[in-house]
Amino acid sequence: MNTLPVALWRLLVAASAATGVVLAAREYDVWWTALSQLSNLAVAGCFLALAVREPRSPWLRGALTTLMVLVGLAYVPMQNGNLWHAWSLLEHVVTPSLVVLDFVLVGRNHHAVRWWHPLSWLVPPTAYLLWYVGDDLAVYAALDAAHPAQFGQRIAVLLGLLLATGFALYALGRRRVATADLTNA
Repeated sequence: MNTLPVALWRLLVAASAATGVVLAAREYDVWWTALSQLSNLAVAGCFLALAVREPRSPWLRGALTTLMVLVGLAYVPMQNGNLWHAWSLLEHVVTPSLVVLDFVLVGRNHHAVRWWHPLSWLVPPTAYLLWYVGDDLAVYAALDAAHPAQFGQRIAVLLGLLLATGFALYALGRRRVATADLTNA
């Protein structure tokens, strides 16, 4: 079981994500096809569960962190997005920042991060990409599969960003363990 402060923190993260999704759903008819809303919905549900108990593996938190970094960093340049609306600010800045802070500062299971986790954290965004292309969702003007060269370049940049984020989280987790081991010696 989590301590009360950890549980409240994670409920705050879940509330931020859920509020962003609800506000976006009021704004857009097809909110459920956008990665931002789907990612925030996943964070809301998962962080409700994480408020009760942290799993032994950091895989879920790492996958959510990587996904939210993608949502946060890709929105403004690729979607020409703005952060003037409350839903956009919550979904693209506040919630991603809270999820990153949770991974970096709150989690207790960094010792269990494995070298292959960053590679497996690519599964959720890849599944979304396959759905995006397969059903021709055309949610993002910057990701137009009708222009294969540009589409491929942008996917490569996003893939690189995700891998760099994942391996940075892995290194951070391993370093925290090493630092903790030194202080216990």
